[in-house]
Amino acid sequence: MFSFHKNLFHPVLLQHKQDFFEKRFMHNNLSILFLSVYLTIEQMYYCLYVREPGSFIQKVHFFTAIIMLFYAIVSIYIQMKRPLCTSWLHKIYEISFGFYGFLIAIIRGLLIPNNVFPLPTIYIAVLYGFAVIFCFHPVKSFFVYGLTSAILIVAFPIFQPTIIQNSYIQDILSNNIISWIASIINYEKYVKEFINQKIINQNNEELKEKTLQIEKMNEKLKAISIKDGLTNIYNRRKLDEILECEYNRAKRYCREFSIILLDLDWFKSVNDTYGHNVGDKVLIETCKILKNNIRNSDMVGRWGGEEFLIICPDTTMQQALHMAERLRKAIETYKFSVVNKRTGSFGVATYKNRDTIESLINRADKGLYKAKENGRNRVEITE
Repeated sequence: MFSFHKNLFHPVLLQHKQDFFEKRFMHNNLSILFLSVYLTIEQMYYCLYVREPGSFIQKVHFFTAIIMLFYAIVSIYIQMKRPLCTSWLHKIYEISFGFYGFLIAIIRGLLIPNNVFPLPTIYIAVLYGFAVIFCFHPVKSFFVYGLTSAILIVAFPIFQPTIIQNSYIQDILSNNIISWIASIINYEKYVKEFINQKIINQNNEELKEKTLQIEKMNEKLKAISIKDGLTNIYNRRKLDEILECEYNRAKRYCREFSIILLDLDWFKSVNDTYGHNVGDKVLIETCKILKNNIRNSDMVGRWGGEEFLIICPDTTMQQALHMAERLRKAIETYKFSVVNKRTGSFGVATYKNRDTIESLINRADKGLYKAKENGRNRVEITE
């Protein structure tokens, strides 16, 4: 009983009190639906084929069948509409079904003559069925069991004066107390299941949120691991991965690809004259120029310092030279903030059979060195 009292005031139950009431009501309504359909058929069968025509008990069966049909229709309607919140009408509806069941069981029990009173089967069925099938607060179920037992204790001597008083009082009280205890256990079980389910859902939501945060963090870490912190283009590590991938693809499928290595001319003088902050701005603006003038399939990254590497899949030497020249002109004509005009020198190399990644980069680097030797602001190759 202590654990049950503890569950009734569990923080999770108090937090989701309205949801608990709605779920419990829908649980009871579903029970009403199945029982009312069954009892409609059962009571109509007794009315038509078992009881004597015109007898009072036949009329009880017929009236009960009509009432059960009414409950079946109402329960189906509620099951389909699923009310957003339960009102006092819903509470009366669900408790009235149990009261009516007890009432019919009592009437049928009173009409059965007995010398030594055994509780009728229909009353026993209603008694324990109410405890096991439905979920009601112990106070409500105590009220129902107390009221029905009081009605039986008072009414039986009137309708059946020959019964033994001690026997029927003992039977009524003991069965009602046992049923009430069973209803408490059933209600506690339902409360525990509700709390556990809410805790599981809450834990799942928290786990989902943490997983989402981890995924976002992983995305950020992945971006940091492959992007240059200043320019937000690929870093040297990612460029090495892309180069290896393109190299293996070209080697396996006999495809061509080219690389363009460029270096900003006289960049050291920018840092010396204007400071590193201005130099950083020049690098950032250069990256924007490069990204705006390459194809979607091309990949650009910071090779180191003021050097940039562009990897061009499925690109011949002539196509790479044309792209490098377009980039050179774009840098030359661009008006940088603070420093105004800058230029760049370019070295181009295209993959050949028996090339290695190192030899390919080495040729592009030699082309870049050649461009600087020949006056800078130009594109060169060393084939």
